Amino acid sequence: MASNQTDLLIQTVMNEATPLGDLLAGLDESAWSRDSACEGWVIGDVVAHLAGCAATWANSINQAVAGDSDPPEGQEFMTSGQRGSEGTEEAARSSHQQFGTQLMENFRTGYAGLAQVLSGLKVDDWDKPCFHRRGPMPIQDFVSLRLQELAVHGWDIRSGLDQTANVSEEALPVLTGRVSRWLNNAFVPGLRLPAPVRYRFDISSPVPVQEDVVVTRESFSIQPVSRAAANVTFRCNTGNYILLIYGRLSPQKGVASGRLTIEGSQAEADNFAAWFKGF
Repeated sequence: MASNQTDLLIQTVMNEATPLGDLLAGLDESAWSRDSACEGWVIGDVVAHLAGCAATWANSINQAVAGDSDPPEGQEFMTSGQRGSEGTEEAARSSHQQFGTQLMENFRTGYAGLAQVLSGLKVDDWDKPCFHRRGPMPIQDFVSLRLQELAVHGWDIRSGLDQTANVSEEALPVLTGRVSRWLNNAFVPGLRLPAPVRYRFDISSPVPVQEDVVVTRESFSIQPVSRAAANVTFRCNTGNYILLIYGRLSPQKGVASGRLTIEGSQAEADNFAAWFKGF
């Protein structure tokens, strides 16, 4: 991976973490108990999750640089059929209680440490395999995945404070590049819903996306837009496309809020959130 690309990726990660930390530092204590946009999580839970993750991510990267992609102490690879969200909510709540009044200090310390680790990476480190619960992946992919989590959870927090909040535009190129992998992990096969169904995404800006997601009950595929008729066409900007894909914006709420327009069956549009349940 070219050094200018890695520099940009590192800068984008920190451009997500630093303003988020500044926002959180200005909140009063009552805000920590407000609902976030991550269902079932209050803002303090999301912050605790991100704070704990920063130290874990840094440790995994350091281990990868040293040539070790095995699970760090206290972690393990996921088993077949296990969903990535299992146990995460309980762990976030526990961390929130454990950190208590030190929550912001843990957040700042965690991301300062992560920034130091990222800045120390050399060009030939980025392809080294790094531990992830789904299986080892190159450090480059691991850091991109961390940006995804930071950007989406950052929106969860901001949206809990301001319903008009948007996904960070700077992170959108990386987030759109990870959509296929996200859908693969989020897909729920075998549902007794109408299939096959062709979902078309007509996303014009700021990062254009023109593609079809075709669900055939037991599987799905992502295809270039063709002359085949779509059952449902979604139109919105790239940020709202990310919220839809990542399970943060239901088709129904998207239309009601003006973030999304739908052409075709509303019922089949709503089924997209069932096929791709998210975490």
